[in-house]
Amino acid sequence: MTRRSLLGGIGTAATLAALGSRVRAANAVKVGWTTDTEQSILGNITALILEKKLGIPVERIGNLGGTGIAHQAIIDGAIDIYPDYTGDALANVLKKDVITDPQKAWEAVRDGYAEKYKITWLKPTPFNNTYALALKEPKAQELNITTISGLAPQAPKWKLGCSVEFAGRPIDGYPGMAKHYGFEFGSVKPMDVGLMYTAVDSGEVDVIVAFATDARIGKVGLRVLADDKLFFPSYNAAITVRDEVLKAHAGMAEAIEAVTSTLQTPVQIKLNGRADIDGLPPETVAEEYLKQLKVI
Repeated sequence: MTRRSLLGGIGTAATLAALGSRVRAANAVKVGWTTDTEQSILGNITALILEKKLGIPVERIGNLGGTGIAHQAIIDGAIDIYPDYTGDALANVLKKDVITDPQKAWEAVRDGYAEKYKITWLKPTPFNNTYALALKEPKAQELNITTISGLAPQAPKWKLGCSVEFAGRPIDGYPGMAKHYGFEFGSVKPMDVGLMYTAVDSGEVDVIVAFATDARIGKVGLRVLADDKLFFPSYNAAITVRDEVLKAHAGMAEAIEAVTSTLQTPVQIKLNGRADIDGLPPETVAEEYLKQLKVI
């Protein structure tokens, strides 16, 4: 589940050009999301609320690739709605310092996007899908490691598995974390996020940088370490909407927020697991959840 993936300028330009040709012919609210599981579920939840509860025509534009493409798409109007994360927006779009308090982080991005981009951040989800360092439970028990600081004695001889993006992100990625905590791993192995769980399970790497709401943490039997020095920012999700689209559809914000407010951490982990572990399509997971809530 790779929710944070910034792609280069060539890929972004090509994707936006393709989007432009699609959206010009569409007279519908365009809901977009990136390639990861959680974003796909959130995007499909939003699309179904608009379509089946509010009767608003929807065009789904999924698999946008990454945060950079999706952000540019909503700014340019190639998409109208996009599930985003406070930590991403704060560090990588607004270029502001880390804010670990969830409410303050959301307020900062809400105000920044309203001023710079005319984009509204709806109320955030209760779940915080922050980065989470994790290792196999037996190894954690053997060495009595419960916090990120507790990795310091072992880190120089251990291998860290993480996303390609995390390996290079200066603010909320590995360089920033190493500086903040005062130690480095012996080696860092960037890889596809889905492969990290196999790698740590097999011993190919010792620690991975997981995401807090990934159901595979439990499946593989990992211990998530406490961020005892409060390095990682809050990554609460929120549905973002271009102002002009929100104003054109009365009740849109309230209908979406009524559902996103129910997404506590255990709920989102279960939804992600339905896709990542049970193999259900994200659109099916979204529809089943909305029917469970009697929204549709």
